[in-house]
Amino acid sequence: MVDVDIGSDSWSSFSDWMNQYSNSRKLEHVVCKLVLAASAYFIWQERNNRLFSRSQCSAPQVSEKIKNSVRLRLMGFKFQGQADHKKVMEKWQIPLRALDEDPG
Repeated sequence: MVDVDIGSDSWSSFSDWMNQYSNSRKLEHVVCKLVLAASAYFIWQERNNRLFSRSQCSAPQVSEKIKNSVRLRLMGFKFQGQADHKKVMEKWQIPLRALDEDPG
């Protein structure tokens, strides 16, 4: 759901990518950073649940939590209506009418 070329699947290449684009405000880079942050949060939360409360979710359930969290965060952004922004909205299944509605 993120169209970013990070290189290989190694942690060092991902770390290099994050160092290079950490201050970028391009939408695809922001989405990638949101996915990373949500992944770290929900995977750590799942780890703590398994260790301390003996409850657990399946991998697809954790993945869905991550996607929903990123989707909700993206819905709060103010998009300018550019073509690449509409592609992101469609990819994350955010209705295009959400661009025109005031959430408050």
